[in-house]
Amino acid sequence: MSILIRFKINSQKLGFILTLLPSILLILGCILIFIVDNFLSFVFSIILPLLFVLNLIFGIYWLLKKNKYFLISFFGVIIYFLCFDSFFKFNSLMTSDLNKTSSKSDTLSILSYNTAGFKHDVKVDKDGQIVNFIKNKNTDVFCIQEFSAIKYKHFNEYPYYFKTNIFAGRGKSVMAIFSKYPIIDKDYISFPNSRNGAMYVDLILNKKVVRIYNLHFESFKVRKIFHDFSEFNGYNSLRSRISKAEKMRKEQVLIIKNHINNFKGKVVICGDFNSTQFSSTYNLLKHSRKDSFIEAGKYFGSTYKLYKYPFRLDYILVDDSFEVLSHENFDLKLSDHEPILTRLVIN
Repeated sequence: MSILIRFKINSQKLGFILTLLPSILLILGCILIFIVDNFLSFVFSIILPLLFVLNLIFGIYWLLKKNKYFLISFFGVIIYFLCFDSFFKFNSLMTSDLNKTSSKSDTLSILSYNTAGFKHDVKVDKDGQIVNFIKNKNTDVFCIQEFSAIKYKHFNEYPYYFKTNIFAGRGKSVMAIFSKYPIIDKDYISFPNSRNGAMYVDLILNKKVVRIYNLHFESFKVRKIFHDFSEFNGYNSLRSRISKAEKMRKEQVLIIKNHINNFKGKVVICGDFNSTQFSSTYNLLKHSRKDSFIEAGKYFGSTYKLYKYPFRLDYILVDDSFEVLSHENFDLKLSDHEPILTRLVIN
């Protein structure tokens, strides 16, 4: 009898520990992401969805068991929702009805895509498939990160464009914005000590000036990181590389935020952030803006996969005055990133 009692007590202790640990980690991650930019914040920005799911499972389990431990897990879940939006969306097909209610003059469709410099296997003509995909989508504007300076010739349907190869200088990654609307202003924003950068164009739509930013923040060079770790450099090299990239991205975000603050018109932010939605990079820029995926996307919204783990690294953020009619993700497998497309109403 005493053995059964001891076993029951030990099981309760183990259940308490297994419930408490994910909750503590989830809450700790929610806090650290906003106060530090280092290896630890990077790790939490990746595993936060897993910690959320663990807390949800434990919470439901203990609730069904009518055990007060469910409060521990649900407290972690509540803290998560106070800090972040959901990473899985159930937005329905109602967006197709919304599309019918807005006139063409009210709307703006935008595509954002990191095309990896169009440096793909010529045997399968991935470059041609990317060009055809963009042309078939026929959006009003499209933004490309890691563009090829000579590919602009394929997009004659877009009379207005700005590509950065001349403005950015040698060694910088080329970016481009193509538009069906006249561009009245444009510029390139260089990030110090980085191949990456940003750009913007100002468009006139319905007598309103809309500024569209195309951003490409510092990369982790994730595949190289995992190669280094598995080969010889180990943990110290991994931590150093990630911490450096985290700090560089923070500096780059602050440059963009200051730039946006000096503009008084409407703003759309597109690009490859190389950060999840649980990063300070994303949250500093999003602030009170709408994320097209959060507003109208569905499922995970993955734009990058590493060992089949879905990451959402590419975003379209808009001012709160915009209405997001639709958001689309794609699974083309033509570049290391996947494109995203949104349709907006300009109010």
